[in-house]
Amino acid sequence: MRIAYFGLLDFAPPLWDNYSVRRNIIITIDGTAASGKSTTAREVAKRLGFLYLDTGAMYRAVTLKVVRDGIDPDNVEKLSRMLKSTDIVIDRENRIWLDGEDVTFQIRTPEIDRLVSVISAIPLVRERLVMIQRELGRDGGLVCEGRDIGTVVFPKAELKIYMDAKLSERTKRRKKELGHRGIDVNADDVRQVLSSRDEIDSTRTHSPLRIPGDAVIIDTSRLTIEGQVERVLEEMRKLKS
Repeated sequence: MRIAYFGLLDFAPPLWDNYSVRRNIIITIDGTAASGKSTTAREVAKRLGFLYLDTGAMYRAVTLKVVRDGIDPDNVEKLSRMLKSTDIVIDRENRIWLDGEDVTFQIRTPEIDRLVSVISAIPLVRERLVMIQRELGRDGGLVCEGRDIGTVVFPKAELKIYMDAKLSERTKRRKKELGHRGIDVNADDVRQVLSSRDEIDSTRTHSPLRIPGDAVIIDTSRLTIEGQVERVLEEMRKLKS
């Protein structure tokens, strides 16, 4: 498997001019689906001039390939061969390219939503991607979000955040997100998918979703994106002091 992350070549200067921070720290943001992790992590990285790493997109890309190739997730031999031949590129605009095809929108469909937790729970898949994620973050200057980032991928990160929100609020957000992409889904179906993902992610044997013991917990149910971003930056200020 090859994952190329062109953002590594393009560190932007911090947009938050009045904020000074060590350039080699790692911020992890874990949490439940549709709790605001991705948008918040991306904006925090932008303001600090850090690299933003969306690990969920990696697992979604692998899931899409499993679906397209018709691979039985229990067939370890075929899955291993598929992973070896997989080429994932994340460009500077955070578009996801799978084997040369832009699949940025294809990996965000309800079908992938339903399957991604199953595929990402496979030890072989998780071990390969965690190894790559650690390599991408070896020099720090990173905001990384996912399910096991603060507990498994970067357990010694300087700042760990855990985000959650009420299921009703997460359902509303995901339905709205899909609607913006022209995908009309029933709210009950969205709620069921999110609930199922919560269950699979938190009970899987390999790298389950857990709240890191030293994480700052943020309930985003009533927070705007700006509010979420500011909460993370507040924690950065504490690190500085």
